[in-house]
Amino acid sequence: MQMLQSMSIHSKFKYVSSVFLLLIAVLAAIAHAQIIISGLQPFNLGSWTIGSGDITANQNICVNLDPQGPFSVVADGDSQSGEFVLVGVFDSIAYQLYFNDSAGLNGRTELAPGVPLTGLRGRRFPCNQPRANLSLVIPEANLTAASDGSYSTTISLLVSPE
Repeated sequence: MQMLQSMSIHSKFKYVSSVFLLLIAVLAAIAHAQIIISGLQPFNLGSWTIGSGDITANQNICVNLDPQGPFSVVADGDSQSGEFVLVGVFDSIAYQLYFNDSAGLNGRTELAPGVPLTGLRGRRFPCNQPRANLSLVIPEANLTAASDGSYSTTISLLVSPE
């Protein structure tokens, strides 16, 4: 398991330093199905200053099923009013989380906390190249409105064969 780092926003410079999201792949083994998720890494979002736009990050990953077939994914983590949030001492910052069952951003679908995304295309072992994508966007307006402090979150992914 990887360590979760915090996000800090400072009023004088309004920047974000060393932002990481911990991604935990929860594997479901149902009726002789085996699932392997590989390539998940914490997002290193670098620094952010006022006026520099949204923070975006994405990573291509592998989701392999045996036997091959459709699967669903459910993302869970800190949320408020149906949105994913980074949590601070006094405040939170909403962000969007996306999943795509092919590498890259084209065709990605926004995830809602605890809501299954179904009908994804599963592929068989081994993973010679990434076959899925996980991405996020933290809108500039949400960052600008945030109070000073450190923010963090953990995201859990539950992948299940259908």
